[in-house]
Amino acid sequence: MSRKPGEPHKYREIADDLRRRIHAEEFGEKRKLPAERKLTEEYGASQMTIRQALGVLRDEGIVESRVGSGWFVAEWRPIVRNALKRLSTTQWGEGRSMWDVDIDDRRMEVVGRTEVELVNAPDDVARALDMDPNARVWKRDRRYAVDGEIVMRATSFIPDDLAHNTRITESDSGPGGTYARLREVGHGPVEFREQLRCRLASPAEVDDLRLAAGAPVIEQHRSAMRADGRVVEVNRMVLDASRFLLVYDFPA
Repeated sequence: MSRKPGEPHKYREIADDLRRRIHAEEFGEKRKLPAERKLTEEYGASQMTIRQALGVLRDEGIVESRVGSGWFVAEWRPIVRNALKRLSTTQWGEGRSMWDVDIDDRRMEVVGRTEVELVNAPDDVARALDMDPNARVWKRDRRYAVDGEIVMRATSFIPDDLAHNTRITESDSGPGGTYARLREVGHGPVEFREQLRCRLASPAEVDDLRLAAGAPVIEQHRSAMRADGRVVEVNRMVLDASRFLLVYDFPA
């Protein structure tokens, strides 16, 4: 029977029901879902429809496929990314990594090396930094993994006149990272502005972050300003949306 206008797709109905069952802890301690063949019988659907439903839950980070074993409720704990805590000077200003706020006791690493190069600022970066087009900036590009899973690509741009003769120009920028190095030379940020949007991953991002085709990502742009208002860094981040929980605590 064909789907009526406005009626939800069958695979989404199945995904919604499986999500409900997972939240109700129906699948017990083993956290193993029924085999795909069993699910086709339970829902009266084709194997393709079942795989589409499971794909929805996989992209949400709720289930995961294990080769030769089937589908399981995902064991991944979301990375709780608290913007106000991680950007506090009591964090990076005391030489600690901003990631320490996000990951607690989990293992975080940069995949490969942080790539650092002196480049002409892209047009949008030059505008954000209020610099002339093609002004020279240091580009720091790195990909992060938590517990062995790639979760984010971050690319930051720092004006050359602020970064030269500091460890910002090196792959390892030292304790506290870029902001601590900027503060050491009198350009420490005191204010931040972040913009976020959720969108589908591009083909290049699918490969880079090892995502499923059509998976959502969070694109996060951050500007760091020193006391006189000058922007001292622009950071572009692309996050695997299924891996993060973004938290914003605001004082009354």
